Amino acid sequence: MLVVKSLIQSYEDWGTDLDDFYISFEVDIGCKDIIGSADMFTFEVVSPKRLSKIVSDSNIEIGRGYLIMNDFNINQVQQVVNNIVKKCQNEDYNLAMKDISKYFRWQMDN
Repeated sequence: MLVVKSLIQSYEDWGTDLDDFYISFEVDIGCKDIIGSADMFTFEVVSPKRLSKIVSDSNIEIGRGYLIMNDFNINQVQQVVNNIVKKCQNEDYNLAMKDISKYFRWQMDN
Protein backbone atom coordinates (compact mmCIF):
# COMPACT_ATOMS: atom_id res chain seq x y z
CA MET A 1 0.00 0.00 0.00
CA LEU A 2 1.36 3.41 -1.00
CA VAL A 3 1.40 6.25 1.52
CA VAL A 4 2.67 9.80 1.79
CA LYS A 5 5.83 9.51 3.88
CA SER A 6 6.58 13.22 4.02
CA LEU A 7 5.20 16.47 2.64
CA ILE A 8 7.62 19.38 2.87
CA GLN A 9 7.09 22.98 1.90
CA SER A 10 10.31 23.92 0.11
CA TYR A 11 9.60 27.48 -1.07
CA GLU A 12 6.93 30.15 -0.76
CA ASP A 13 6.33 33.47 -2.42
CA TRP A 14 3.49 35.69 -1.25
CA GLY A 15 2.53 38.78 -3.20
CA THR A 16 1.11 41.89 -1.65
CA ASP A 17 -2.38 40.32 -1.42
CA LEU A 18 -3.49 37.16 0.40
CA ASP A 19 -4.84 35.77 -2.87
CA ASP A 20 -1.45 36.01 -4.62
CA PHE A 21 0.74 33.03 -3.67
CA TYR A 22 3.11 30.41 -5.10
CA ILE A 23 4.20 27.61 -2.75
CA SER A 24 6.47 24.70 -3.72
CA PHE A 25 6.27 21.25 -2.12
CA GLU A 26 8.24 18.03 -2.13
CA VAL A 27 6.34 14.85 -1.34
CA ASP A 28 7.86 11.44 -0.66
CA ILE A 29 5.58 8.54 -1.58
CA GLY A 30 6.37 4.91 -0.96
CA CYS A 31 5.20 1.56 0.34
CA LYS A 32 3.85 1.71 3.88
CA ASP A 33 5.79 -1.34 5.04
CA ILE A 34 9.22 -0.38 3.65
CA ILE A 35 11.04 2.05 5.92
CA GLY A 36 13.12 4.70 4.19
CA SER A 37 12.09 3.76 0.66
CA ALA A 38 10.17 6.40 -1.29
CA ASP A 39 10.04 8.28 -4.55
CA MET A 40 10.11 12.07 -4.50
CA PHE A 41 7.64 14.23 -6.39
CA THR A 42 7.32 18.00 -6.56
CA PHE A 43 4.41 20.33 -7.16
CA GLU A 44 3.32 23.91 -6.60
CA VAL A 45 0.21 25.33 -5.01
CA VAL A 46 -0.65 28.51 -6.84
CA SER A 47 -3.47 31.04 -6.64
CA PRO A 48 -5.43 32.01 -9.76
CA LYS A 49 -4.03 35.55 -9.39
CA ARG A 50 -0.43 34.27 -9.40
CA LEU A 51 -1.15 31.85 -12.23
CA SER A 52 -2.47 34.76 -14.27
CA LYS A 53 0.84 36.59 -13.70
CA ILE A 54 2.82 33.48 -14.70
CA VAL A 55 0.82 33.10 -17.91
CA SER A 56 1.11 36.81 -18.75
CA ASP A 57 4.91 36.44 -18.57
CA SER A 58 5.15 33.26 -20.65
CA ASN A 59 1.86 33.29 -22.66
CA ILE A 60 1.37 29.58 -21.86
CA GLU A 61 1.88 27.29 -18.89
CA ILE A 62 1.57 23.50 -18.79
CA GLY A 63 -0.56 22.41 -15.84
CA ARG A 64 1.18 19.27 -14.59
CA GLY A 65 2.50 19.76 -11.09
CA TYR A 66 0.14 22.57 -10.11
CA LEU A 67 -2.62 22.60 -7.54
CA ILE A 68 -4.68 25.75 -8.01
CA MET A 69 -6.64 27.16 -5.08
CA ASN A 70 -8.15 30.49 -4.12
CA ASP A 71 -7.18 30.42 -0.44
CA PHE A 72 -4.13 28.51 0.77
CA ASN A 73 -5.03 25.81 3.27
CA ILE A 74 -2.38 23.22 4.13
CA ASN A 75 -5.02 20.75 5.35
CA GLN A 76 -6.73 20.80 1.96
CA VAL A 77 -3.37 20.34 0.22
CA GLN A 78 -2.59 17.31 2.39
CA GLN A 79 -6.05 15.87 1.73
CA VAL A 80 -5.73 16.27 -2.04
CA VAL A 81 -2.25 14.70 -2.07
CA ASN A 82 -3.47 11.75 0.00
CA ASN A 83 -6.51 11.33 -2.30
CA ILE A 84 -4.27 11.27 -5.38
CA VAL A 85 -2.04 8.61 -3.82
CA LYS A 86 -5.09 6.57 -2.83
CA LYS A 87 -6.53 6.88 -6.34
CA CYS A 88 -3.26 5.67 -7.91
CA GLN A 89 -2.85 2.51 -5.82
CA ASN A 90 -1.71 -0.42 -7.93
CA GLU A 91 -0.17 -3.84 -7.26
CA ASP A 92 2.63 -2.84 -9.64
CA TYR A 93 4.73 -0.17 -7.90
CA ASN A 94 6.10 1.26 -11.16
CA LEU A 95 2.62 1.66 -12.65
CA ALA A 96 1.46 3.39 -9.48
CA MET A 97 4.40 5.82 -9.67
CA LYS A 98 3.64 6.54 -13.33
CA ASP A 99 0.02 7.25 -12.44
CA ILE A 100 1.05 9.60 -9.64
CA SER A 101 3.43 11.36 -12.03
CA LYS A 102 0.42 12.43 -14.09
CA TYR A 103 -0.34 14.85 -11.24
CA PHE A 104 3.10 15.70 -9.82
CA ARG A 105 6.60 16.02 -11.27
CA TRP A 106 8.55 12.85 -10.48
CA GLN A 107 12.27 12.72 -9.69
CA MET A 108 12.51 9.90 -12.24
CA ASP A 109 11.09 11.97 -15.12
CA ASN A 110 13.41 12.16 -18.09
